[in-house]
Amino acid sequence: MVLAALPGLGPVKIRKLDRELGGAVEGLLEMEAGERGRWCGERVLGELAEWRTYFDPEKVAGELRRLDADYVTCEEAGYPELLHPYADRPVGLYRSRRGVADLGGRVLAIVGTRQPSQYGRKVAREFSGELARAGYTIVSGMAEGIDTEVHRAALKVGGRTAAVLGGGLNRCYPASNRVLMGDIAGSAGVWTEFPLWRKPDRRSFPQRNRIVSGVSEGVLVIESGLRGGSLITARMGCEQGKPVYVIPGRIDAPESSGCHALIRDGAQLVSGPEEILEDLSCLPELLGPAGGGRGPGAVRASGKAGPAEPSLTGTQEAIWSMLGRAEHAHIDGIARTLSLPVAEVSRTILEMELAGHLVRRLDGCYERS
Repeated sequence: MVLAALPGLGPVKIRKLDRELGGAVEGLLEMEAGERGRWCGERVLGELAEWRTYFDPEKVAGELRRLDADYVTCEEAGYPELLHPYADRPVGLYRSRRGVADLGGRVLAIVGTRQPSQYGRKVAREFSGELARAGYTIVSGMAEGIDTEVHRAALKVGGRTAAVLGGGLNRCYPASNRVLMGDIAGSAGVWTEFPLWRKPDRRSFPQRNRIVSGVSEGVLVIESGLRGGSLITARMGCEQGKPVYVIPGRIDAPESSGCHALIRDGAQLVSGPEEILEDLSCLPELLGPAGGGRGPGAVRASGKAGPAEPSLTGTQEAIWSMLGRAEHAHIDGIARTLSLPVAEVSRTILEMELAGHLVRRLDGCYERS
């Protein structure tokens, strides 16, 4: 918690130092200045020398109790599993605990502009409500506009919703969402990697967006300008291998220009919640007659013969067999279907992709090559 609170130490740098120090990076707090100089630059040395000005253990502990919150590290149960494969995942997350603060199970991110049209608000409520009823935890950033609409819609139907903040738990932003923040805390929780009193700013919002997409199976964008934070979330989701869904709008509406740009770049246009549910389900019956299964040498829909079966074993064989039944799937769906850790599936898929057995589609799913 202390090291993560220092401005000069991000998660990637902390993990690098931890490797160099043999898994004992917390020892930096006890080292003499001269010894620290072997590992840290001038800026970090200054912050370490005055670390109590950035993090007061007693004050933080008292505030966590007052907020009914805690801090979960990436090595503990309760840390979102879908974040584990990413090198820049937070070292730990502050979270509210008024309800069951948990980001396991089916999770979908829904994001959009802070200044939506009435159409955008209506669509946001409809999609969020239906997806929440279907069992998805709806994750967003609790900003004004689309974020607020999707949180409220999920709560209204009795579903689960979680917020990832661009500041500390003690900084409700916008202030008008203070009541909503309490309601979300009683649902799937309010989460943030930032220290309790950190104010949100232009740097912290994009930083939190990687968490919004990272904890989710996919990202749905409902109205976004060409420079909106929603586009950052969508592009981060794409880089993370997540499918990105977009609702189109009027061609002359500024709030839809970013959505149309995403569609041009390969995001998946959707017109109803059922399309997302079908795409994420990975159920064979949704993908073709008789489960869409293909045996060795079976003919694809295009009429061309499929490739010869490669000689695979272990996890690679399991993934190959599953994709023979489902035709295409996203990393999280594969991990869930095979009951395997996401990190193991991600590593194995990379090996299979490099070997030419699998290919990654524009929507982030993988299929046999």
